[in-house]
Amino acid sequence: MELKGKRVVVTRAKDQAGEMLALLREKGAVPIFFPTIELVPPSDWGPVDAALGRMEGYHWVVFTSANGVRFFSDRAKVLGFDLKRLLEGKDVCAIGPATACALEGKGVSPTLVPPRFVAEEVLEALRARGMEGRRVLIPRAQVARDVLPQGLKGAGAQVDVVVVYRTVVPQVDSSVRKEVLEADIFTFTSPSTAQNFVRIMGEKLSPDFWRDKVVASIGPVTTMALRHLGVVVDLEAGEYTVRGLVRALEEFQP
Repeated sequence: MELKGKRVVVTRAKDQAGEMLALLREKGAVPIFFPTIELVPPSDWGPVDAALGRMEGYHWVVFTSANGVRFFSDRAKVLGFDLKRLLEGKDVCAIGPATACALEGKGVSPTLVPPRFVAEEVLEALRARGMEGRRVLIPRAQVARDVLPQGLKGAGAQVDVVVVYRTVVPQVDSSVRKEVLEADIFTFTSPSTAQNFVRIMGEKLSPDFWRDKVVASIGPVTTMALRHLGVVVDLEAGEYTVRGLVRALEEFQP
């Protein structure tokens, strides 16, 4: 699909949207920035602080997003810890290239980056390494699927899940909503972006709203969330990254 002149809604959080906005502009598209999530710290740092204090006991640390890396690292710094030193001698798993890049930016080289960036693939890759008796720490968002921790427990691991950030619905400028209603393409990069978009727009989404619109999903979990909301997904990225999503838009044939 030719993106030049197309009005594309970007629903990512403010501190995540830069790459996608830049890529769309490079392609000649007209991005409409409409953040539907805002990332904030957990309501209680206690479980995270406790985990940071017993890092020597973990064999694996599994990061499921670049945001998880950022919030966990920032909290460690507040307590006087350096992430690179904390993770020395441990196996570290990153769920995808963006998460791996965030770790490398902190001086940490992941032990494992599974080829497909979904929890099921991460679980299988970890199981293949042998999880029996291993202690695993998963710093993640407050709302997340339990496929990974439950699967690891089933494989014999001891798993601690700690919440390092939450997503909330941000305040939205009413003038931007009008632009959104007139857009051509809508992109969603997580279940939260989809759910909050519908919540924010509310009654403005008539039964015919999605007609003649293109809905693009970053991957199967987001696609599932959109379908649950009654939204028909026109395309799903083959590579579950922002670059993969933009590439899928270019390759899409309406």
